Amino acid sequence: MYVKNSIEQWDQIIEEFKSYDATATEFCKEKKISKSQFYYHRKRLAHQQIEPTLCEVELAKVSTPINPKNAEPSSKYIKIEINNAIIHIPTSEATLLTTIIKELSATC
Repeated sequence: MYVKNSIEQWDQIIEEFKSYDATATEFCKEKKISKSQFYYHRKRLAHQQIEPTLCEVELAKVSTPINPKNAEPSSKYIKIEINNAIIHIPTSEATLLTTIIKELSATC
């Protein structure tokens, strides 16, 4: 018969397994615990230990003086440059702009 353990006890059991020299099956038999519960709690503990990563993006400051005589009344395209990739997006495509900004935000 298997014993019901608390979350803290499971955390301790999983830590003990890390220094155990046999298989998970042998460990579970020795500790009188269910293999399925052991794997569940090991996976749960592993997910708790994953730290979020930070993706830092460096933005280049570009200052281009605008000559009012040569300036266009409104730009027709938005230009996005990332490394060697250059994307030109029509300003009339609000849905496309939103999608691209969301995708870029998600990857960083």
